[in-house]
Amino acid sequence: MKFVPAEKLKAGMRLARPIFNKTGVLLYDRNTKLTRQGISSIRNFNLIGVYILEPAEPLPPLTEEDRAFERFQTMGVFALRDVLSELRQYGNEGPLVKLTDEIIRHYGLKPGKITFTQNLRSAEDNVYKHSLNTAILSAAIFSKLSNDPNSARRVVMSALLHDMGLLDVPLPILRKTTAELTEEDYEVIDKCRINGHNLILEKCHLDSTVLKNIAMLIRDIKERRDDFHTVSIVPDMQLETLKTAYLFDTLTAMKMGEEPKSDIEAYRFLHHPKNHVNAQTVKALTQAIKIVPVGCCVRFTNGDKGIVLTENEDDILRPFVLSFRDNKIYNLSDGRVFEKIQIEDVLKTMDNRHVMTDQYEKYREALKTGKAKTVSLES
Repeated sequence: MKFVPAEKLKAGMRLARPIFNKTGVLLYDRNTKLTRQGISSIRNFNLIGVYILEPAEPLPPLTEEDRAFERFQTMGVFALRDVLSELRQYGNEGPLVKLTDEIIRHYGLKPGKITFTQNLRSAEDNVYKHSLNTAILSAAIFSKLSNDPNSARRVVMSALLHDMGLLDVPLPILRKTTAELTEEDYEVIDKCRINGHNLILEKCHLDSTVLKNIAMLIRDIKERRDDFHTVSIVPDMQLETLKTAYLFDTLTAMKMGEEPKSDIEAYRFLHHPKNHVNAQTVKALTQAIKIVPVGCCVRFTNGDKGIVLTENEDDILRPFVLSFRDNKIYNLSDGRVFEKIQIEDVLKTMDNRHVMTDQYEKYREALKTGKAKTVSLES
């Protein structure tokens, strides 16, 4: 699977991911061969590009939950564009409340874990995609911390609005990579964020907690950039949820010209004490989204590759895994085994996951029936 910019698409290329319109209608399904008319439609849809399958690449697995998440993302981005436009021009909060409730209904009331996937962003749509994803993550994380619907609504609403001011940042600055941004650029960005918050104060009559959440998150973003951290004796879990969601989405975001961190790399960053992210919200993140799910292909520290057979809810990086090299199962929650083999990261390609599906199912069944044994340290 590879990303191909819209201007380089050619007839006959096969789509790797579905394309939906703003109302959630499927325009082109996976494995669809592009035609000239289809390429023209993609360009008219203002997509900067799409994911394409390699010529001999099999169609990778995609669950209905994955498909539903991508559909909701597409609809949500268009909805948020309208929400922010209404707020900026008229102070109309109705669409904001509707989108907030939709996000909570889909992702803040689910007892298990949700599928969270990223989509490629451009300078033109980054604010909408980032804010929507931060809101989705916030809803999922906060649901593991509190059953208070009013607090959940405040958290999600804060996430949707926190970067509204960036819509006024000049595009040449937004198109720069993080490494290219100058101090002068950051001054413009910081000023626009503050102006966005002031505009909300001026135009809207939102809950004071929402306004406080946005102001404190804006402060935290700047402080982290300056390598300064304000430590609260009694953490505000709404704010800590927003910080965790903001960072996870920022770290894993797919932007042109920048390499995103994998979910595992992002988790390690959040989990490390030196980065001053609330441990309770990081734990809630692991309970809210699938970071190292069953069936996930991983690379080990010894260079081998394998697949996750069962999750470990206490420590997501220490599950049962099957090694492709020796076809043996390793229990990484066993300290002695963990000393010899650890998960380094997820595999960057999806081919191995597809090829190993049958063998994975075989070992899953063996685990259930007790026929499969974990390897001993002498193996």
